Amino acid sequence: MKDIKLLDDTLISLLRMPEDQRTAEVIKGHLTLATVAAGLKPEGLTDLQLEQMQLASATALLANQLGDGFTYRTNLRIGPGLAGVELFASIEAGDTRFTGFGCSAAGVLARLREAIAAHGLAPASKLKPPREANRSPLRHLPRHRHKENA
Repeated sequence: MKDIKLLDDTLISLLRMPEDQRTAEVIKGHLTLATVAAGLKPEGLTDLQLEQMQLASATALLANQLGDGFTYRTNLRIGPGLAGVELFASIEAGDTRFTGFGCSAAGVLARLREAIAAHGLAPASKLKPPREANRSPLRHLPRHRHKENA
């Protein structure tokens, strides 16, 4: 299943990231998320590993959108008392911490976004593409304004 919006957002985010922030781990995370968003399965990974890698990559993007000072953490929890496998993610800065649990990366991200929205924060708005220059030769003609007759 393809998620074209996630694929585009992930690749654009990686390209716009300052070069000093592009560590090998960050690049690998973005490319893994892009691969999964494109509907491809990286060789040798199980579905659970894909979910965990997708969660880590998406959480990194979300923390980056919230601004400087926010860090993230993801875990896979397996143990007694848990119904199956549970993924966990947290985003924090200082005393502020947002957490999400779930059995899928999408579920955990939804809970993280709910916690962030309940706190009143929102990820930074996407950059608008620059306006294209008006190259029409008609732009040099004088404009006549129509006066309304009352």
